[in-house]
Amino acid sequence: MLTEKLLHVAIIGVDPILWILLSMSVVSFGVIVERTLVFSYVKNNIQNLSEPKIRVVLEKRLGLLATFGNNAPFIGLFGTVLGVINAFHTLSSENEFGVNAVMGGISEALVATAAGLFVAIPSVMAYNYFVRKIRMMLLQIEADAT
Repeated sequence: MLTEKLLHVAIIGVDPILWILLSMSVVSFGVIVERTLVFSYVKNNIQNLSEPKIRVVLEKRLGLLATFGNNAPFIGLFGTVLGVINAFHTLSSENEFGVNAVMGGISEALVATAAGLFVAIPSVMAYNYFVRKIRMMLLQIEADAT
């Protein structure tokens, strides 16, 4: 009984997961662009800002990139699992048995994994880049102060 209810949820398919990942990708790209502009602003106005203010301004929204980078592969994997469940459900409910009955669903499922990685990799790369830039900028401020 519970399995049937969960199966009805699972056969919704991969599309909602792909929409979530697409939304995450757009937000991640927006954060990367916004952070790049903020870093440029801070670099040009560094004399007018205190060190704590610089840290607060530069670290803003980096947690979002870290969260997306860490969780997007799991969301993609969840989409893959839903796609495989859907493919096998389709196979069990049709008279046709064979490779062709499952391949469409499996390939759709694997797209979810790829989409998850497509979101995660740039997010993690940008996060690491910005964290390193923050460290270097703060070290430079500290060195200039002495």
